[in-house]
Amino acid sequence: MEKTIVHKSLLAVASGIMLVACAAPAAPTAKAPVAADPKADWPKEITIGFFAGDDAEKALKDQTAFIDRIQKNMGVTVKGVTGSSYSAVIEAMRNKKADAMIVGPFSYVLAVQEANAEALVVNLTPTVKKGDTAKIDPNLKPYYYSVLITKKGSGIKSINDLKGKDFAFVDPASTSGHLMPKTSLLNNKIDPDKDMKVIFAGSHPSAVQAVWNNKVPAAATFEGNLYALAKDGQIDFCAFPDGIVGKPRTQAEVDANYANCKDGSIVPFFYSVPIPETPFAVRADLPQSFKDTMKKTLLDATNDPAYVAAAGSYFVDPTKDLGLARLDDFYNILRDAAKLLNLDLKKMK
Repeated sequence: MEKTIVHKSLLAVASGIMLVACAAPAAPTAKAPVAADPKADWPKEITIGFFAGDDAEKALKDQTAFIDRIQKNMGVTVKGVTGSSYSAVIEAMRNKKADAMIVGPFSYVLAVQEANAEALVVNLTPTVKKGDTAKIDPNLKPYYYSVLITKKGSGIKSINDLKGKDFAFVDPASTSGHLMPKTSLLNNKIDPDKDMKVIFAGSHPSAVQAVWNNKVPAAATFEGNLYALAKDGQIDFCAFPDGIVGKPRTQAEVDANYANCKDGSIVPFFYSVPIPETPFAVRADLPQSFKDTMKKTLLDATNDPAYVAAAGSYFVDPTKDLGLARLDDFYNILRDAAKLLNLDLKKMK
């Protein structure tokens, strides 16, 4: 047997044929793996809810630049819808008929509770002079202040002087014209429902005019309203010398400014805690990469003057500057206020 094998092997060599061990066919050259699509789990279309105000058509038209930016930069179709109230917008998100929203600060707090909302950025609207276009304002803060005002010479110099006095709030649902100033009063052991004679003026300008026209000795409004009314020549307002709106003021600074004001001028005598501006929020269950890209898309708009001019506003993220763990913590001050006021956010319009 061995000879036969050797013999056949020799014949094979002689014939120029090499006998080798049988092996599996060589595998084809492996192709480079296809990169996963980072947008694979993104929604192809999103719906953003807005408060309609008095004109739903105008409310959507005002958001054209905002919607276009998201569509062009993120490659998703964006549809805008309006609700007749903030509650209606929140309900749309709760039912997943809206994926994102721009609602008021207190309404956002409710949206977190009821609709799994997550704030990404804060919306800022710079003051624009007639005939000008909106621009980035480096002094504009992501918060604002409610102020208590009087006419110098009324005898009211501090919040403690308000007991027993007539007082004008703006509207029961107004954050800076009622909810936050009422919180300030309660924190200073003054219950406006028991210790004061209050009216609701109906609007911020009307509340200030009630003081200016001597109908009430004191009122609440937001700080920027005073500058706007003074600019229009409707009141004589004793502003801080630097004229900066939204700048933190200590009570000592407020008192010093009051002392320097002339009798008969409108003057603030108390500043609230900072009130967060309106956030842009999305459903928290959307893909993280989608939320990250959305946030970057909106923050990058500050580098696009044409967008800011067209939209009339822009977005910031104050998380780092304010030392917050996450942007949602910015709105804890409103949660505290709601608790103190025993406020049912579901009933807010």
